[in-house]
Amino acid sequence: MTVRACVATDLPIDGAPWLVPDVDLAEGHSLVEEHAGRVVAAGLRRRTRSTNAFDGGELFCLPGHGAAVLRALIAADERSPVGLRVLPGSATAAAVAEVGGAEVLQRVPAGAVPTGHADVLEWARGRLEDAEQAGVELRPGTELAVEELLDLWMPAYVRMHEHWAPVSDENLMREVFRDLFAGTLRQQDTFVAAVAGHPVAATFMNAYDGVLVPLMIETAPGHPAAETAGAASMAAMIRSVSPRPVEFEGHADEPTYMRILETIPHVAAGDLTPMDFVRI
Repeated sequence: MTVRACVATDLPIDGAPWLVPDVDLAEGHSLVEEHAGRVVAAGLRRRTRSTNAFDGGELFCLPGHGAAVLRALIAADERSPVGLRVLPGSATAAAVAEVGGAEVLQRVPAGAVPTGHADVLEWARGRLEDAEQAGVELRPGTELAVEELLDLWMPAYVRMHEHWAPVSDENLMREVFRDLFAGTLRQQDTFVAAVAGHPVAATFMNAYDGVLVPLMIETAPGHPAAETAGAASMAAMIRSVSPRPVEFEGHADEPTYMRILETIPHVAAGDLTPMDFVRI
């Protein structure tokens, strides 16, 4: 077994679309593990400037491998811990358990929704009717500029992460999301729900490697119509993308989102969820 820097000829690796050659990282490390002449694990660590809680990490491995790469990533920089997304029961989870010392910072419950199912579409119809009766108005993301969407996104993102991954530089974080949205945001499937002209909730839709990943945010926490507005934005998104499946990326500690999610029929585990975000 050999752990070494990732080079261009290692790419691409199925299951690690985020992997880049080590020389392409200005601040970070990109490693692979070879066994019997083949790559069996890959890991990446990027220096994170937008939060002091951890460096961003990624790990892919075949069963029985990965711990050596993870240890090397952790040892590469002692200035901060490493944060990883881990799917329970996966080979990555086994590697994390072998290394030990992982602290679960956040949980994302199962959020795969078959948007073409008749029961799901009926749920969406009901939530949109509820919203109309409550005076909730819906606008597609195409009616707003990206900067306007960022104005809604950023306060919610900062609030949702303040207890486990506090943002230390909001201006930098906004730049990160501006660049990210340029490649992933589907404005036509993003919906903002407002009451009396004031946004209350929104569902943002991003596409990662072909997977549709929506996230519902509250833009007016505590508003009496927050749940109705949040459900309506999710319902509008479901109708917009149906029959393509989606995987919601909501956090387990967001009570409004969780109450809505529990009412959607046929929610199940998917390729991305459930997921634990851990710090090592």
